[in-house]
Amino acid sequence: MKTLLVSSSSGSRGGGELYQLYLGQALRERGHEVTLWMSTHERMDELAALFAPIGPVIRAPYTNTYDYRFRSLNHLLGGTIAKRIAQQWCQLKPDVIHLNKQNLEDCLDLLEAARLTQIPSLATIHITQDAKYLRAKYAAPRDWVARRFLKKFPGILIPTLDQRERELRDFVGPQARIHTVVNGVPLIDLTQRATSRADVHAELNIPADQNIILAVGRVVPQKRPFLWLDWVDKLHRQLPNTRFVWVGGGELADDFDRTARARNLPVHRVAWTNNVPRYLLAADAFMHTAEFEGLSFALLEALSAGLPIIITANLLAELPFLTPEVSVALSDDGAWREPLQSPAHLAKLAHNTRALAEEKFSFARMARDYEALYLMK
Repeated sequence: MKTLLVSSSSGSRGGGELYQLYLGQALRERGHEVTLWMSTHERMDELAALFAPIGPVIRAPYTNTYDYRFRSLNHLLGGTIAKRIAQQWCQLKPDVIHLNKQNLEDCLDLLEAARLTQIPSLATIHITQDAKYLRAKYAAPRDWVARRFLKKFPGILIPTLDQRERELRDFVGPQARIHTVVNGVPLIDLTQRATSRADVHAELNIPADQNIILAVGRVVPQKRPFLWLDWVDKLHRQLPNTRFVWVGGGELADDFDRTARARNLPVHRVAWTNNVPRYLLAADAFMHTAEFEGLSFALLEALSAGLPIIITANLLAELPFLTPEVSVALSDDGAWREPLQSPAHLAKLAHNTRALAEEKFSFARMARDYEALYLMK
């Protein structure tokens, strides 16, 4: 089967981009011919290079929704763009078109292009909270536009969690064409833990007897990096033999570094790397404090690496699979202190997180689920 994966082209380093790499690789292993379409914007160069060993990469002039001043409102006048892109996709002659949407209003013109091709199409939507929930400017008209395009799109809409499916159905109405497919990641080779741990401790000049609590992600407002630093301060008082590492860059990176230094926090920030598993294997736990998420690939990779998850209460409500058997909830009442101070408890959590990744979040399972939807069309 010839599958055309379509990137909304918002960037090369987010979870949505990892999703396309993992899905493309898993589909190819199952015998599919996979092509990736994306913008010519330079920020997509890294993803293009990473995908090239998997399959052909097609670049075309395209402006992502968030490069427009008025965001999705611009798509009301985007008919010419959609027709041009539809013509190009038809020339590629795929059996199925699979769009990757960051959120509800992202790349609505690409939804229209897929509709115009009359080729069987699907669209994965990672964040299904509406613009009002996300406190976006002009939320009501932006939600109206997104709802209009999503209802017009004839293909399958794919959220990544049951909670996301409920939100999507609330947004577009009851639809038989909404099917949840949970994200998946490769299972990290745990035999490399000792080597990675020694290498990362040496690289960051962290004594071998100190533990590492890790975060991975862009340093942007959605990830709440300054709240993460607040929790670093609290946790370090209880866990003085611990260092904290954030892997990633972004618009708040310089402020993040200055704040960590000013507060004398034991924090190391590592610029973005495509070898995140190396740092996951070196860590002892993973701490996540984002304001909202779809189904974070960094979080799933932490499960794959067998890391206990330390997480804020707002995300527990969004990600119900993070039960007390695999995570520790951060709260003002200090209930987190005892489990984080118990090596035996953390070891049990680590065992459970790896088992959870193997059972529910393998990328081979994700590819099988998508393959079944492709065949439905």
